[in-house]
Amino acid sequence: MAGEQERRRDERLSLDADVEFRRKREAHYTVRMQDLTPHGCKIAPPERVDAGEMVWVQLPSLHSIVSRVKWTTGWQSGVEFEQPMHPAVFDMLAARLAPVEA
Repeated sequence: MAGEQERRRDERLSLDADVEFRRKREAHYTVRMQDLTPHGCKIAPPERVDAGEMVWVQLPSLHSIVSRVKWTTGWQSGVEFEQPMHPAVFDMLAARLAPVEA
């Protein structure tokens, strides 16, 4: 999507990792995270979430991050973190989660 690339603030880190996801007043469950930036991530929840919906995403070794669903297409959703990650925290996660190159 050309418009999505134009709006992107940061380069995304493509990955495939499990994160905890929770909707308001619901229990958390594990979902796949497919990319990450300091401002948000793309996840694959097992049920549809709507744009504007408040959700919580818990990345490995971090507390839950309050987020908003920005878009949903099929079984993928982009979420924006309420507060962007500190660059050092993002770099730590990137090093930990990035796929190992052969």
